[in-house]
Amino acid sequence: MKVILFFLFVAISPYVTAKTQLNIWHMSKEMDADITSTASAFSDLYPDIDVAVHFFPNEELKASAVRAIGQQASPDIIIISSDNVGFAKVMRLSELPTELAVETLPTTTLHALKFDNKHYSVPLFAGNHLILFYNKTLVKTPAADWEQLFIQHAEFKAKGVKTLALNYQEPYWFSLFASLFGAELTIDGKVALDSDAMQQALQFYQKLGESDIANMQCGYECVSEDFFQGRYAYAINGTWSLSVARERLGDNLGIALFPQLQQRKITPLASYIVMVFPNQSLTSDKAPQIKQLVQYFRQPENLQSIAEKHFLTPYYQTDKATLDSQRYADPLYSQLIAQRKLTRLMPASSAMVSVWNGMQKGMLLYQNSTLDAPAAVEFMQKVSIRDQKMLEAGL
Repeated sequence: MKVILFFLFVAISPYVTAKTQLNIWHMSKEMDADITSTASAFSDLYPDIDVAVHFFPNEELKASAVRAIGQQASPDIIIISSDNVGFAKVMRLSELPTELAVETLPTTTLHALKFDNKHYSVPLFAGNHLILFYNKTLVKTPAADWEQLFIQHAEFKAKGVKTLALNYQEPYWFSLFASLFGAELTIDGKVALDSDAMQQALQFYQKLGESDIANMQCGYECVSEDFFQGRYAYAINGTWSLSVARERLGDNLGIALFPQLQQRKITPLASYIVMVFPNQSLTSDKAPQIKQLVQYFRQPENLQSIAEKHFLTPYYQTDKATLDSQRYADPLYSQLIAQRKLTRLMPASSAMVSVWNGMQKGMLLYQNSTLDAPAAVEFMQKVSIRDQKMLEAGL
């Protein structure tokens, strides 16, 4: 009888409740430990909520998130780059309630972060973009323009050093050179790859490869490990790699503005790091706990240390006046901010997320001489328009 009464007490006791399980998926290998630590601190503060954190490489994360919708296995939160909010429909992202929306960002930033003029993402950090690294033991004065870099190339070659580590086959890296010639990827929510400027970018990019300034077979290992080991004088990589680069090269690591071409500047495409909520998780039974976790994550005392470690800018410090007024003890960060001011924030649109596949296919067809430049950019345009239509149709 006593045993029965005990179990009845447990069953009806208000103090015995099942824990809520929240799942976060994210794209940042470099920030995995920080996200996991913050989630763990939250669970310590709220013992009735367990938070599991899982890292996926960027492309795998997007594919897994879409696939999970049909399998009813979606995470509660995804931390991803803001341009990927363009997948809002196929990921079934929740529109933000008023208490989670951030309206204090600059107007142009708010516009870029919205999808179909609605808020779907909670911004955490700005500063996700490509930058130009150089090894100070190999480069005394960074090239200010591409003509200088061609001259330096001969000097590096004589010393047995390669010039530029560039993830050559990745269209995001190629987009730097599209910007150098004024080519747009999208205009007003539509694909805009078929232009004379894009043809010029393809031709210049090919010249970099054929002259051996850039290795056409260079990939992720090349722009990181090969550069760290002094095999390349320069490397183009993302801000996400900066903390590791600093650890590996120390004071020998430099950051420079991208070289100009006839006074034209490269304007890197940038994104915010944001939280989104797939499969309408903000209307699920776990919505109160999810909101609680979001509010905890985005507190300045939790974001600031992560931002400083990874050379990012917290969302609450992104206005120009704040950036201009700050003084940085680390000169590397000052150089980074100079480049960051030249970036352009990618829009969260179906067109933006649809251009990469077509761009890569067109690049490869041009590089192997299957198509000339006009035909290659026309092919990019057709494939990207097709991909955008399929995305908007939910296919």
